[in-house]
Amino acid sequence: LASLTVCTMSLLTLIIDISPPTWGHRHLLRTAQDKSQASKSKPSVGPATLDDVLTSCITLGTSFSCLHRDNTLVVIAATEEEAAVIYPRKGGEGNMENVVMGLEDKRVDGGLLGDFVKLGVAELVNRAGVKR
Repeated sequence: LASLTVCTMSLLTLIIDISPPTWGHRHLLRTAQDKSQASKSKPSVGPATLDDVLTSCITLGTSFSCLHRDNTLVVIAATEEEAAVIYPRKGGEGNMENVVMGLEDKRVDGGLLGDFVKLGVAELVNRAGVKR
């Protein structure tokens, strides 16, 4: 019996809403709920912080890349004014415009994934704050 091996690469695209008003509102809710929970000596129950969501997205992207070495990941962050590809990107810090569109090197770099996602989110949030 011959075995049939199918190797297909997959693309995972994560789109993260990082709108400052949304996360500011969630922060207010969490702070109020945390105070209520603390008065009852109970731990926080959420909602999740932006940092929690980013950590989960990085973990998902890393896990996805482990499924097959040719799997490709793209992370897009969006505010109410702008959207940008934050992973993968060329040029590193401050070079949001020159994102990698050809995806020549398809492998996900776990270290760069975490760094670029956090850097890209920080850049977009700062830009959104300046435009307000």
